[in-house]
Parts: sequence; C-alpha cells; structure tokens
Amino acid sequence: MTIKPLENVKSFAVSRPPLVVFMVCVSALAIAFMSLAYYIKMNQITDPDITQDWNTFLLNFGKMDFCVSDNDTLKHYDDDMTPTTTGPSSKPEKEILESEPMKNVSVTIMLTLDPMKNFVGFPHNVTHLQATISGEELGLHGSEALEEVNVTFTLPTAWSTQDCAKKGQCSEAKFKTCVTFMASPAVFPTTRKPETCHADSFNNNTATSVYYTTWIQPLDPLTPEEHWCPSGVFVKAYHALNPELSVMMSAGERSLVNLHLLHTSYFLFVMVITVFCYAVIRGRPSKPRAANSMETKVPVEA
Repeated sequence: MTIKPLENVKSFAVSRPPLVVFMVCVSALAIAFMSLAYYIKMNQITDPDITQDWNTFLLNFGKMDFCVSDNDTLKHYDDDMTPTTTGPSSKPEKEILESEPMKNVSVTIMLTLDPMKNFVGFPHNVTHLQATISGEELGLHGSEALEEVNVTFTLPTAWSTQDCAKKGQCSEAKFKTCVTFMASPAVFPTTRKPETCHADSFNNNTATSVYYTTWIQPLDPLTPEEHWCPSGVFVKAYHALNPELSVMMSAGERSLVNLHLLHTSYFLFVMVITVFCYAVIRGRPSKPRAANSMETKVPVEA
C-alpha cells in the first residue's frame, strides 16, 4: 500500500475542519507559551504576590482630585507645632488612644495647583495644604481601607495669589512638594520606600515663623464636578512610575516559571505533531460511493 502524505493531509483537512482549527489554535498557544518563557527568562518581572508597593500606593494617590475652597478659614501654626497632627477625625477618642502609634512618612511628589476661573485668591500666601482621606481611596482593602490618612503638602515656597487681582485670573502652578502621610503603620507598604524628604526644612520661606495652612477636600463622586470646585483651586498630585520601587521576582522564581511554561509548550507541540502524523498516515481520501447501477425505469405512455 502506497502512502501519499500530501493527499492524505489535504483529505484530513477537508474532512475534519473543526479538528484542524483546534490544532492551529493549540499550535499558536504553544508558541505563545514559549515566547512568554523566553521573555520571563530575559527580563525582570514584577512579583505578582506583592499587591501593594510604594508605586501602587503613590499612583493611587495620584488618581485623586482635591479642591481648595477660597472661603476656607486659614489655620496658623507656629514652628514648634506639627501641622500633620491637626484636623478633624471621625474616630472616637478612645479608639485613637487604644490604637497603635501613628506613623509619618514623607516623600517628594509633584503637585499641580490649577485655580478655577472664578477664584480670586487667598488673604495670605499658602505654605501648606492638608487633607484627610481614607485607606479605601488609596486602593487598600480589608481593615486598612477603613483607616484615616492625614496628608500634608509642604510647598517649597509660599504660593502667592496676589497676581490674581492684577491679571484678573490665577495661572496654573506646579511644585515639587514634600507630602507627609500620617496613618497607622498597617496602611503603608512594607516594600522599599522612595526617597524621603524633611517637611520642616523643605520650605524655603524661613523668614516667617508662621505656617499658613488650608484644608483641601477630595472629590465627592456624588457631586457633579462643575459644582464641586467652582471657585476654588483644583489640586492634583503626580507620581511617575519608579521601577526601583517595584518588587521583582528572583532569578530562581523566574527560572521555575520558565521551566513550567516550556514543559507546557512541549506537551502542546507533541499533541500537534501526533495529530499531524495521524493525518499523514491515516488521512486517506475517502472513496466515492459506488453509483447505483440499478436504474428505475419509468414507463412512458404514448
């Protein structure tokens, strides 16, 4: 018996199209697994077991929008006072006293102050901005999501709004600020921290002994944006992704993942080769059915 591989493969493909399509998909999956294994072997990969690092923490913080109202009462603090310890808190005093000590973390971050068109200015130059947010707004889950986080922005120089009256409208201002987070230690990631800063020495305005601080409020999702901050200052923080803050997989972990992916791709390739060999050997074209030699004669009436 003569084997005709090309005709057998053609016949196999014509007679079993669903199986052919399935084998093509399996082949593509095997190639994808092999490519992924090579990529993991040659590149650094973020550890998927670490769900919260400082990149994630600061990127979630950067997604928040704040507003400084122009009719907020400015709070003054002397140099020997810490602005980050003030502000309203919804926790009962007994709960605060019994909870674990609060932790302060100060990092540098870019801050944009964008006054709305109806904003007229503050009576004093602003040196600090404060807010209270929840852990949930920072992407935390579980009990950490219920924790309060006090945030204080220390501007490098006092932000003056005197030019607003001269020009008729305030222009956007960008600062590299020192932001201080004060919260329970459970709120903060335990991974490598970004470069820290010192809020007490960050402000260059050393001539005055008074901090001019105002409170900012996060965006309320139930309030339309046009009614949320109509005559205030739109505040936005920005954090650029820093690969050095991400937790990478070790060489041993990457080698293990690479090995599993290669084994899976080899198994898929063996499956495809087995089906192809079957098509070459047994995929002969089917013989046409014998025509019925018995013809039915129909009498024709004259």
